[in-house]
Amino acid sequence: MKRAVCIHGHFYQPPRENPWLGEVGVQRSAAPYHDWNERVTAECYAPNTAARILDPDGLIEDIVNTYSRISFTAAPTLFAWLARHRPEVYGAILDADRESRDRYGGYGSAIACCYNHVIMPLATPRDKRAQIAWGIRDFVSRFGREPEGMWLSETAVDLESLDLMAAAGIRYTILAPHQAAGVRAIGEEGWTDVSGGRVETKMPYLCRLPSGRSIAVFFYDGAIARDVAFGDLLFDGRRFAGRLIGAFSRGRDRPELVHIATDGETYGHHREFGEMALAYCLRAIEARRDIRLTVYGEYLAAHPPTHEALVREETSWSCAHGIERWRGECGCHSGTHPGWSQAWRCPLREAIAMVRDALAPRSEEAIAALVRDPAEARDAAAGLVLGRWSDESVAAFFSRHAPGGIDAEGRWRALSLLEIERQAMLMQASCGWFFDDITEPGSVQVMRHAKRAMDLARQVLGIDLEPAFIEILRRAPVNEPGYATGADVYDALVLPAAVDLPRIAGGIALYALFGLEHPAAASGLYDVAGDWPYRLNAKERRILGTVRVRSRATGEEALFDAAAVFDGLDRVVLGVREPGSGEALEAVRESTDPAGAVSGTFSRVYTAPDLSEEERWAIAREIAPGIGDAVSRVYLEAAALIGVLDDLGIPVPGAAARLLAHARAERLLAMINEGCPDSGRFFALAGEMQAGSIEPELAALVEAASRRITRALRAAAARPDDPAPLEEVSRIVGCAKVFPLPLALWESQNICVGMRGHYAEMRERAGRGDRGAKRWTEAFGRAAACLGVRVT
Repeated sequence: MKRAVCIHGHFYQPPRENPWLGEVGVQRSAAPYHDWNERVTAECYAPNTAARILDPDGLIEDIVNTYSRISFTAAPTLFAWLARHRPEVYGAILDADRESRDRYGGYGSAIACCYNHVIMPLATPRDKRAQIAWGIRDFVSRFGREPEGMWLSETAVDLESLDLMAAAGIRYTILAPHQAAGVRAIGEEGWTDVSGGRVETKMPYLCRLPSGRSIAVFFYDGAIARDVAFGDLLFDGRRFAGRLIGAFSRGRDRPELVHIATDGETYGHHREFGEMALAYCLRAIEARRDIRLTVYGEYLAAHPPTHEALVREETSWSCAHGIERWRGECGCHSGTHPGWSQAWRCPLREAIAMVRDALAPRSEEAIAALVRDPAEARDAAAGLVLGRWSDESVAAFFSRHAPGGIDAEGRWRALSLLEIERQAMLMQASCGWFFDDITEPGSVQVMRHAKRAMDLARQVLGIDLEPAFIEILRRAPVNEPGYATGADVYDALVLPAAVDLPRIAGGIALYALFGLEHPAAASGLYDVAGDWPYRLNAKERRILGTVRVRSRATGEEALFDAAAVFDGLDRVVLGVREPGSGEALEAVRESTDPAGAVSGTFSRVYTAPDLSEEERWAIAREIAPGIGDAVSRVYLEAAALIGVLDDLGIPVPGAAARLLAHARAERLLAMINEGCPDSGRFFALAGEMQAGSIEPELAALVEAASRRITRALRAAAARPDDPAPLEEVSRIVGCAKVFPLPLALWESQNICVGMRGHYAEMRERAGRGDRGAKRWTEAFGRAAACLGVRVT
């Protein structure tokens, strides 16, 4: 392996979950997706599991899981979300790592990451150890192997962090070229100054650490990485490959590694179709005999360092001033608001550090009275998170760390203290300081985690840090109009997210009214058991009963009477109280003024202004289809008159015309949902609409057609000799071209590509005179053409 190429993608999303509920709330800026995790997954994480390579005619020639060929960071906060919400994407990434081990001599493509992206030089030694231990524990649980490498958040580096990583068994990390200070051949005395990014990046270096341990460091090629991330190199996969290949030294005989590191989101999210350029680049390099595609672990095993390096401490890859971006007004910003001040960063850092430093000794002292070894228990608490605090994982934890036994009160205290520790780490995530204002989601998120930690500390430790926290935030200026200081932001954007058990119980009643699972239960953070004996029909929309809520993370538990009355999104009443008699609930049920009865009977009452954005979004989605049904009912009542007006050539009034357009669009939708068995009827109705300049609701048609095509392809894969599903695909795509509809064909194309092997078999059978096989191959060829897939 004289010449090798490695491409590293740092795939990461910050924790976005509500700290009290464990689920990500709706984020309007991510529309049309629910939140930014969903959006980036659709644009990047999923496409990279099946990146397209096109032929000269623009047809899909091949599909590549890029994760199996590159080096990538497996960031815990992202992978935890993927595992729960997009298990097929998560599974494909795990499969890619297993495949990469076969390709790269037993070394996997995934590397570990500090647990929740803390800027390590700004963390305490105690938190550094936990970040590394939790990151490794998370990695092993997902990939089934020990990690060789570990990514430092923002590549922010100091020797203590490197030393702790080496002590934990980490063999290498990746840094930017400007983070090297000096190099020398192993065994030599003098150092060569390479500051300013002048380090030779084509080899690994040994970094000697204060303890006597050492770790390997790869300094990536900064120029190529910048052109990938911020230039136009991803416009052409061939050019991308050429740039990497062209970086090798001419006439040099020693082994060389050309490697780059960028945000993984560059490939598809930051750069549209970037995953396709990456896939083409990887294939082009793999096709060469003189260059090997590799990962860092394999290269390091084949070519141990011959030189050592001095690392510039307190530096990072995204701040020209070291690590000031995460604690001061250094001038680094996103570029979106170049005139904005970052003076808020220092007070926010001070506030977070105050909470951290106040909680750590008190928490450690308190948990020492409950478990055998507090440090060991803290590290092992990652297993509780991975197990979603299941009864089994909690029992196993206490069996190991409190072998003498622990009572219910002690379990509650211990779990609550460990949750304080987790929230205190999450509140230090780098995203809190990276962007342009304290109003940005990343900053709000770290304050929410701090609020959760402070709430628990008030309950368990009897200390109230919130007034001091808010006082520090009063010194944080705000750029966004509408807020004077960070304290105002805290009041407006942090406090409303905080919920207690009664508030959760009220939300559970509202969700139960619509047959939905509450986010607290969906996340696994809570066990919920509801009993709703007084549930009126959907028209009257009220529900009364009892609900038991138990926090799995802390063990806190309570039983409530709960009620929900819904008469529109602006007329909602939720009631919660201590359990009472069934007669009282019956009285509310029979009241002619249920909302008033709830308000007068329940001790805690919440109304429409108290609903969260997520609650409004969830309920609005449920009632939205009813709007279409209502419009259809109005049309049916007026259909005869509208038909007469139309037949007589009398202009139809505007409102009636809109009803007519809606009704026709509903007929188109019904045809698509049936698989377009009669394309002629679809074309005729679509023609009438176009002649009358009637525009249907394209989004609904796109969703229905895309869903039906995917369903048909799944059926075709399940029934490999049946041409009917393939013929349906061609019909639907043909109908969709009338408007035309921008179909979502990603999954359908993946299935189609996977069926090409069967196509070759059926084609051979057709050549031997099998009429059924001939019909199938013709149907597959037409369907593949409709989907943009090359069949041979």
